[in-house]
Amino acid sequence: MSDPLESRTAPISEEDAAALRRTVRKRVLWAAKLTRGAKRFDCVVVDLSLGGARIHLAQPLAKGEMVTLVLDRLGPIRAEVVWQEEQSIGLHFVDDAKTISDLIGNRLPLAAITPTAKSA
Repeated sequence: MSDPLESRTAPISEEDAAALRRTVRKRVLWAAKLTRGAKRFDCVVVDLSLGGARIHLAQPLAKGEMVTLVLDRLGPIRAEVVWQEEQSIGLHFVDDAKTISDLIGNRLPLAAITPTAKSA
C-alpha cells in the first residue's frame, strides 16, 4: 500500500484522510479567511489539529485544491482540500506537524496521538 503522504497534491480518499488523522483534534469556533489564488472567502474553523482543520464555508471547493487558511490568531497556513460535504470542508495542512505546532505555539494545546492517548 502506498503512503498517502507521498503526494500531497494528489486527491486522497476519505479513508486515507481518516488514516492521516494522527493528531488530537480540538473544537474551536474561530473566524478565518480562506484564500484560493486571488479570491478570499470568509469561513469558520470548527476543529483544528496539527494535521488539518474542518471549516464551514459557503463556497464549493474541489477535492485536491490548494488553499491558504488565514487565521488572525495564527497567520496563514497552506492546505489541501481533502473532502467537502455541503458547507463543511476538510483541510489537510501541507506543512509538517512540527511547523504547525511552532505556529500555533501555546494558543491551543495540540499533540500527536500516542498509543496511550488513543486508549485514554
